[in-house]
Amino acid sequence: MHLKVSAGLVGISLALVGCGAGGAARANDGSDYPKKPVRFLVPFAAGGPSSMTALAYASCLERSLGKPVVVENKPGGSGGIAMQELAGAKPDGHTLGLGTNGPLVMNPIVNKLGYSLADFTSVGVMAEMPTVLVVGADSPFADAKEFFAAAKASPGKLSVAVPGATTSAAIELTRLKSDYGIEVTAVPTAGNAEMTTNLLGGHVDALFITDHSDVAARIADGSFKPLAISSPERAAWYSEVPTLAEVGFKDLVNAVSVFGVVGPKGMPENVVSKLEGELKTCAADPGVAEQVGERFVPDEFAGSKELHSAFTAMQDLYQPLLGK
Repeated sequence: MHLKVSAGLVGISLALVGCGAGGAARANDGSDYPKKPVRFLVPFAAGGPSSMTALAYASCLERSLGKPVVVENKPGGSGGIAMQELAGAKPDGHTLGLGTNGPLVMNPIVNKLGYSLADFTSVGVMAEMPTVLVVGADSPFADAKEFFAAAKASPGKLSVAVPGATTSAAIELTRLKSDYGIEVTAVPTAGNAEMTTNLLGGHVDALFITDHSDVAARIADGSFKPLAISSPERAAWYSEVPTLAEVGFKDLVNAVSVFGVVGPKGMPENVVSKLEGELKTCAADPGVAEQVGERFVPDEFAGSKELHSAFTAMQDLYQPLLGK
């Protein structure tokens, strides 16, 4: 999976007036970044793919930056609590966060919040992960065809857990009803860990879950049975699992989570550039790839421009669908 470039990150220019002003400007231009520990906010509960991705990159960035990078999980409000705090932080690079589709793009479209995509600075992509429709080992559904036939026959009867009410997964299930006339009941959760508990406990019929090593392990041991995947093409690691497009829903190909590093609007160019460079180095680190999952780290690093473009494209796609 790759991101397309269509827009650039707007840079910040600092005017230097006189020697004294020049010294003050240099003190604020990020050339001495970082001066203290960096907070890294994650808008989901600990234990899921977003948290694991953040921890892997934070450990690498900590070594390269020479200051602690502390991951803080702040779930709630469909990711809005963490994003609101990040948007209001001082734009000096000492407060960063994991930006992804739901909290950053869809949530402010659906809900009246104190932030929008325009309130953030994009730095670069850490990982891209498709969403997989899975059922439990004892499910009566052998494949996607049987599952969706049952959903069509009994609208709203089948329950499907999703990682938040305004995530791509949740929105695509809404489109399943509006565009294809098939209704399931979406059950928002705080992330993969809660979703797994819900399915194994028999509280939901299926999960539309962000793929990751924990999901792959469940599929491998047979406790999860994959029915379909959200990506435009089949995933090489689940070669027998059809895409949603292949089973009849040609437009449901957007539930792919992009995990990127973002900061508040107005970060100095020097800070953005330094972070982007260090992030690129970390993306090529075998240790980071092993922790995140090598298949989820893009083959070619996508920096600030690509990430900004990706989120803007998501906003353009979903605004007409979700805007009030």
